[in-house]
Amino acid sequence: MKKIKNDSQPYALYIFATIFLLFAASFVGLCFYISLLVFDGINFLSIFGTLLPTIFFYLIMRAIKNGILYFIPREECYVEGDNLIYKRILFSKFILKEIKILLLDIQDIIDRGYKIPKTNGDYLNPLNYITTFFKPYERILIELKSGKNYKIFVDANPYPYTKFFPSHDDNKFIKNYNNLKELVIREQSKIFFNQKIENLIKKYNSPLDERYDFILNKIVDEGILFITKKNNNYIINGSYDAIEHLEIFKNMYFEEADLDIFYSYVLSKKENQDKKALVGYNGIDGKEITMLKLKEDINKIRDSRSTFKN
Repeated sequence: MKKIKNDSQPYALYIFATIFLLFAASFVGLCFYISLLVFDGINFLSIFGTLLPTIFFYLIMRAIKNGILYFIPREECYVEGDNLIYKRILFSKFILKEIKILLLDIQDIIDRGYKIPKTNGDYLNPLNYITTFFKPYERILIELKSGKNYKIFVDANPYPYTKFFPSHDDNKFIKNYNNLKELVIREQSKIFFNQKIENLIKKYNSPLDERYDFILNKIVDEGILFITKKNNNYIINGSYDAIEHLEIFKNMYFEEADLDIFYSYVLSKKENQDKKALVGYNGIDGKEITMLKLKEDINKIRDSRSTFKN
């Protein structure tokens, strides 16, 4: 199971910042407690001295909450069955968020782009941490066909100028985004292919008349047919994907023929009119008709389509 991880973030710095903010919150809380002790009535200084620590305490606590919920956890995506699974995991143990999305419901995966930092990158400035953590930026947008969206993979560059710790790696983030998008496209293609094969299996095991109509329409659609001979009679099938991928044809050799050439040099020859053809053969049975009947039915399909277009 291949996992795409958001591993471009400076997690060590995020942990350091959150711990720093916890100490800052304790200090501001102490200031608030002292302001209550010295509160001497309703006046500007008393109100200001009480209100200011309260505001700072709120800002710091919100930053701590977001640091724990968004920045410190690791994020990962992987495919399980027909679903894309997203998880945000704290300390490799606690799943804070999990999203399960049907792969075929996904319309697009978009990189919302690098967000220019609004901080000075000073790791000793607590205001820098508050600004960074206050509003998490989830950079990847998953658009669904229903119109619903999911935002994942937090991205930030809180210390663009510091050399104290490794910096944010935007190229790595872009690589992870590309890997995620390629994974989804590849898995969607597999599902579409498997659905197509399942449909072909059903068609080749359907009642003879229904199977016959399907094969003839496929032959006209693709302009090719697949031929082999058995006991001097033709076995005729249609659908390139069926011949190429269905297990029932694994040990059978079919020759691909252009429909127009086959029509001119085989179906139109008078000496072939009464020859038998087995159409839609699935290893057990097929519809047995004459070559003349096959020619007439192909003409009917072509004529009906020409009439419809006109």
